[in-house]
Amino acid sequence: MIKFSEKKFGSIGVVGHVGCGHCHSVNGQVQDDSVGLAVILYFFQKVTKLSLEIFDITFDENKIIVNLKNGGIGYGIARRGITPFEKDIIKKLIGKEALMTHTIVLKEFGRIYGQGVLEVPVALQSAIANALLDGFYKKFPDNFKITKENVGDNYGYILGAVLDIGNTSVSFLATVNATLGGIGPNEDLEGNSNYFSKKLIVEYFKLDKIPTIVLESKLFNDALGDLKTDTFIVRGDKQDDNIDVVNALVEACSTLSYPFCYYDLGSMKRKVDSLKLKTMDIGKKIEKLGNELALANLSEEKVRIVSELATIVSQDCGGVTFMSNHIHNEIGGAGLIKKTGAVLSLGVSKKYINDNIIPYLTKEDLEKYYQIVLKTISILER
Repeated sequence: MIKFSEKKFGSIGVVGHVGCGHCHSVNGQVQDDSVGLAVILYFFQKVTKLSLEIFDITFDENKIIVNLKNGGIGYGIARRGITPFEKDIIKKLIGKEALMTHTIVLKEFGRIYGQGVLEVPVALQSAIANALLDGFYKKFPDNFKITKENVGDNYGYILGAVLDIGNTSVSFLATVNATLGGIGPNEDLEGNSNYFSKKLIVEYFKLDKIPTIVLESKLFNDALGDLKTDTFIVRGDKQDDNIDVVNALVEACSTLSYPFCYYDLGSMKRKVDSLKLKTMDIGKKIEKLGNELALANLSEEKVRIVSELATIVSQDCGGVTFMSNHIHNEIGGAGLIKKTGAVLSLGVSKKYINDNIIPYLTKEDLEKYYQIVLKTISILER
């Protein structure tokens, strides 16, 4: 049984976010970065029984305004405007369930790129995600706490609540990382990070201290090896993170008979200046191409150089723009405060990525994440 709790904070935490536009990253990684948000809101929907249907979408110059059936409203701004044809595409989302923000936008636009490459779908996803959080808060203001990002030009909502799951009180937190103009990602406030405006809400729910499950993306990465099927990936550094949460996630996946692995690439180890060095590396590649372009004579040379630059900007740069270097030193790529938790992702195979190009969350995936969270909570409370 799941219900709103009368407690101010839980003994366990569950957090998830959407990095609007964070579809690609370095080393060929590609992902649906809305999974964590979808799972958290899935829990909220089960408690509230709230409709998450898109009721209407309107436009005001380069602004997209999404209205949900439940009264939630969110907006996104596309830096270079919105064509009439893009408006026709966007209108197709009216009447759709908004829970899986990446999936429904991807189905209509076909692709999503951040870094200012495809601003309209990113702005649309931002509008939908904010409308979702706005709707829950408007309908149940006494049960939710809400704030807004105040880093850079970001304007995503951050929404939290405490739910009783059986006899266990759990702090849930949903974060929208949305960069003005559809040019993201900027995810300094992902995970349970306690910076800027997010600090107060994280500390209110004790998410900087209690064992916390961080729900992350459905992704492809060559470093995961040749997975044979969709496989849940549990990550957590033995020194930097909470090994009890790691073990509980592993036990939960095993008990549910879901394919999984505890995969430690060192990616969860907080390494000082690791993101700074990656940023410098990408910068040098761009500089090299810029110098080549300055000296190019033939059209075919210019086309090749610019196409390589476009690939780096639309894909690799997503892996360095998403977080400030000094913040990454402390909380790593998943935005996880040291010693508090572990990360759950869903890896896909090379065959999957060859067939689909970009991963996307399904209802079956969502239900599996939900079941793993329930089981992990029960294990941690033993």
